[in-house]
Amino acid sequence: MRHSTSLSVLAVLLAGCSGSDRDRAPGQTSFESAPPGAGGGFATDGTGGTPAPGAPGTGVDAPASGARTVQETDLYRLEGNRLYYLNAYRGLMVFDVTNPDQPALLGRSPIFGDPVDMIVRNGVAIVVVGDWFGVMDDGTPFHGSIVRGLDATDPRNVRVLGEAKLGGWVRDDRVVGDVIYAVSEDYGWWYGWDVAPAGVASGGIGVSSAPSGPAVVVSSVSFANGRIAQVDQVKFDGFAGVFNVTPSSIMLASDASTVTGPPGGPAAYTAQTRLLYLDISDPGGVIVQRGALTVDGAVNGWGADNGRWNLDFADGRTAHVVCRASNYNDGYVLSTVDFANPGAPVLASALHIPNTGWSAAARFDTGRLYLSPQTGYYSATAATPLQVYDLTDPGAPRLAGTAQLPGLVWNILPAPGSRIFALGNSSPASGEGDPVSLHYLDVTDPAAPRLLGTSTFGQGWAWTPAAGTFKAFTMDAASGLVVVPFSGWDPQGSGYNNGLQLIEFTPSSVTTAGAARTKGWVERGIFVGNRLVSLSSQSLAVVDYSAPIAPRVVSELTLARNVVAAQPSGATIAEVSSDWWGNDTSSSQVRVLPVDNAEETTDAAGVPSVNVDGVGAQVFSNGRTTYVVTSVPPAGACAGYGCTTRNQQVQVVDLAGGGAVLRGKLQLPTDAAGWYGWGGFWWWDWWWGSEVVQVGGDALAFRRWEPQLDVSGAYVDAHTSLYVVDLANPDAPRVASVVVQTDPRAWWGNMKVVGDTLYTTHYDWVEAPDNQHGWVRYYLDSVDLSDRAHPRIGAKVNVPGLLVGGDASDPSVIYTIDYRWNGGTSTNDLDVLQIRGGTARLLSQTPINGWVGATFIAGTQAYLSAQEYSGDGIGTVDLHAIDLSNPSHPRDRIASEHGWGWLLGVAGDRALVTSGWAGGAIDIYRLSAGGAPQFEQTVRANGWGVNSVSRQGQTVFLSSGYWGVQKIALQ
Repeated sequence: MRHSTSLSVLAVLLAGCSGSDRDRAPGQTSFESAPPGAGGGFATDGTGGTPAPGAPGTGVDAPASGARTVQETDLYRLEGNRLYYLNAYRGLMVFDVTNPDQPALLGRSPIFGDPVDMIVRNGVAIVVVGDWFGVMDDGTPFHGSIVRGLDATDPRNVRVLGEAKLGGWVRDDRVVGDVIYAVSEDYGWWYGWDVAPAGVASGGIGVSSAPSGPAVVVSSVSFANGRIAQVDQVKFDGFAGVFNVTPSSIMLASDASTVTGPPGGPAAYTAQTRLLYLDISDPGGVIVQRGALTVDGAVNGWGADNGRWNLDFADGRTAHVVCRASNYNDGYVLSTVDFANPGAPVLASALHIPNTGWSAAARFDTGRLYLSPQTGYYSATAATPLQVYDLTDPGAPRLAGTAQLPGLVWNILPAPGSRIFALGNSSPASGEGDPVSLHYLDVTDPAAPRLLGTSTFGQGWAWTPAAGTFKAFTMDAASGLVVVPFSGWDPQGSGYNNGLQLIEFTPSSVTTAGAARTKGWVERGIFVGNRLVSLSSQSLAVVDYSAPIAPRVVSELTLARNVVAAQPSGATIAEVSSDWWGNDTSSSQVRVLPVDNAEETTDAAGVPSVNVDGVGAQVFSNGRTTYVVTSVPPAGACAGYGCTTRNQQVQVVDLAGGGAVLRGKLQLPTDAAGWYGWGGFWWWDWWWGSEVVQVGGDALAFRRWEPQLDVSGAYVDAHTSLYVVDLANPDAPRVASVVVQTDPRAWWGNMKVVGDTLYTTHYDWVEAPDNQHGWVRYYLDSVDLSDRAHPRIGAKVNVPGLLVGGDASDPSVIYTIDYRWNGGTSTNDLDVLQIRGGTARLLSQTPINGWVGATFIAGTQAYLSAQEYSGDGIGTVDLHAIDLSNPSHPRDRIASEHGWGWLLGVAGDRALVTSGWAGGAIDIYRLSAGGAPQFEQTVRANGWGVNSVSRQGQTVFLSSGYWGVQKIALQ
C-alpha cells in the first residue's frame, strides 16, 4: 500500500507460453544423441550440450579454448562433486555429492520467484528467475525477471555478485560465451492504485494496459569476470517470442498477427509471424538487428519448450517455421526462408498443411520435420498422426509418410539409430485418467515410419515435465535406458504418485521397467555416478537403478517443509511442518533449530525432531509444551489417506531444554463427515471462528459438525457436538463432549475464548426459509468448563452480529461485529456488550465502513482492516486501531491507504498488513496507545502465503509454508 517502498504496483507480466523450463540450443543437428552415460540431455553441434554428470573438476560449462559456443541452461548443474539446484521454494541450493548415497546440503541462497534456468562456472551460478518482486535503483516497485550472479564457491556464505532486471517474463534463454541471451514476453499490464506507468491514469483495482501494449523483449546480460551487467535490449510489439541461437546469431519468431475491420463491424483476423535475424557476433553482448520477413500463420508458443521446436535455424542460414493458419480449419503453414543474406531474407516456400488438430508437437531434423497434430482427447479410440516431411528441397518441402499413434503427443525427442520417441498421454480404455505414454518409432524410411512399441505408466491422471521440456527427458543410450520424471493423481488409490519411471529400449523394442517413488512434483531425474538423483521442489532422492525393473530409493533428503507454525524461545525456535490430506506425507514434524538459523540457510545437523501422526496440523502453545492437532486416517474398511473419514488427534510435545519429546496423545471419535466439517462448514465461520480453540492454557475445544444425508444425498440432519480435551496431565489427555443445539436446520460455531471463558454462537429460525429468504436470530452461548469432564452449555444470549473477542480481564464484556449490506455498500459496527445472566446490554457501537477482515484483540485494543471500493474501481484499505479501555466510549484511530490489503496479524506493538494484489509484500505499522498506526516499513513476503506470525524481541518470524520461516528485523 505504501508507494514509496511497497510492491503494490505490479508490472503484471502475463504470457501465452506454458512451462518454466527451457530447451536445447538450436544451430545443431537436432537428433545427435548424447555420449554414453551422459544422461543429462543430447549433445549438439557447436553448442556444448548438456554435460555428462559426474565428471569431476571439469568446469563443465566453461567454453573450450575461448571459443564462443551456445550452451544450455537448466534448473540444475553438476560441477565436480557439487550439485547445484535452483529450487522453487528454497532458491539456489548447493549439495555435496562426493558420496552419492549420502548427499549433504552445504548451503543455499534464498530467492523467491519462478525458477527459469541456471548455469554454473567454477562455483559461480548465474540464475534466471521470473515473477520476481523487488525495487529498482530509484526505489520504485519492480515485478519481472532477473538475472542474478551468485558466488557459491563458499556454499555456507553465498554472495550476491549483482543482478540485472529484465522487462517481461523470461520464457527462454541461452548462453553464448560469457553472455546470457533471454527472450521475454511483456504484456505491459499492471495493477495499480496510486502509482501508474507514464501516460496511464492513476488508480484502478482492475488490470490496466500500458500504452505500449504486449511486447517481445530480447535481452543480453554479461557475466564476464564475475560482474553482472545488462548490455543490450531490443523490444518489438507482439507476443509469442520463440528463438533459436547459433554462436553468432539469433533467429527470433514473434507473432505479428493483425485484426482489421470497420468500427463496430466484423473483425478480420490475419495470422502472421515475423522472422527477425539478430546479429550477436559481438562477444560483449551487443545485439544488432538485421533483416526480417513476415510469413503466414501464427507461431505456436504453447508447445514443448515454449514452442522452440516449431522454429529451426540449424545451419545458421535457412529458417523453417511451423505456424497456425488464420482459420483453425485451414491447418498449418510450413515456411522456409533463406537468410543467406541476413539483411535481405527471401521466402523459399510456404507449404500449407491440412488441419488435423488444434495444436501440434514439432521437431526438426536435418532435412526433415516431424509433426504430430493432436486430434482428440479422453477417448479410447483417439489417435494422433506422426507426419514426416522431407525438407531436402527448400523450395518444395513435401509430406513423405505418416504413422498413427494412440493418445496424444506433446513432445518429440531423438533416439539413437534413426529412432525417435513421442511423449504424450494415453487415452484410457475405461475409467478415468490419462497415464503417460512414450512411443518408440523407427523412422529410417521417412515414407514408412513404424511404431515399435509404447511404454505406458503413471496411474490415473499423470503428467511429466518432459512433456514440456526436453531437459526433463534423460537417456543413457549405451545402456538403453530412459528416465522420465512423473507426477499425478490416482483416483482409484486416492493418492499422489510422484517419482522416476525407468524405461528400457533396444533398437527394436521398448519396455516399461520399474518406478522409484519419491516426494513432491519431480522435475528432473539425473545420473550422478552409479545412481539416479530425483529432484523435486520438496526432496532430493537417491535411487539405486542397478536393477531397472525394481529401482530402490537409497536415501531422501527433505528440501522444503510446509511450515505451519514457528515458536521462538530464547536461543531456539520450534518449527512445525505438516502436509495436507492425501499428499506425499502421512505425518507432521516438530523440529527445534537454533533461532539464528530459523531460515535454514545451512544444513543443521543433529536437529532435535519428532514425528507426529497425521496431517493438516494446527499448533497451540502452553509455555514449553506444544499441542499438535492433526487428522489421521482411521483403521478398518475406510482406511488410508484416500479416505475422507478422519480421526482428529491431539499430540503433546515437550520442548523443555531445547529438545522435542513426545508425551501423551489422544484421538477423538471418528469424524464421518470428513472434510465437510473441517473448516466450520465453508463460509459459515468466515469471521475466523475456528474448529479448534485453546482454553485456559491446557484445554482444547473442538467443534464437530457432521451432516446426515438420506439415500438420495439430500441433507436431513446434523450431528453437532462440542468436544473438550483436558490436557492438565500432559501424559494422559482426557476427552468429554456436550451438544450445543439440536435443531437439524440450524448452525452453530464461531468458537471464541475471552479470558478463560469459552463462547460459541448459534442461530434459531425466526421464519423458516421459503423460495426467497428466511430470518434467523443469533445467540451467544457460554460454556461452563469448571468441570472439564462434564462441560455445560449456559444460557443463550441474543446478540447483534458475531463474536470476535472480549475483555480478558472481564469476560462479561464482549465485542461483536454486526455486518449490514444495503445493496451498494457494506457497513459494520463493532459493538461492545456486557453480559448479565441471559441478557446482553449494548455499551457502545463503532461504525466501520467497508468489508471487514479478521479482528485481533490484544488486551482492550481491537485491530482490524476494512476494504472499500469507489465507483471508479479505486480501492482504499483502512487499518483500524480501536481503544476499548472505556467500553462506553471507544476511540477509533485509522491509518488509511489506497490499495489492497488485509490485516495479517498483530505481533506486540506491530501490525502486519498484506500489501499488493498478490500479497507479495507486507506493510508493517507501529502501534501505540495514543495515536493512529504509523507506517514503518515494507518487506517482501518470500512465501506464497503466511500460515502464522510469531515474534521474539525485535524479530518477527513468518511461517510461510514450503518456503520455510522468514525472519523480519523490526526497525
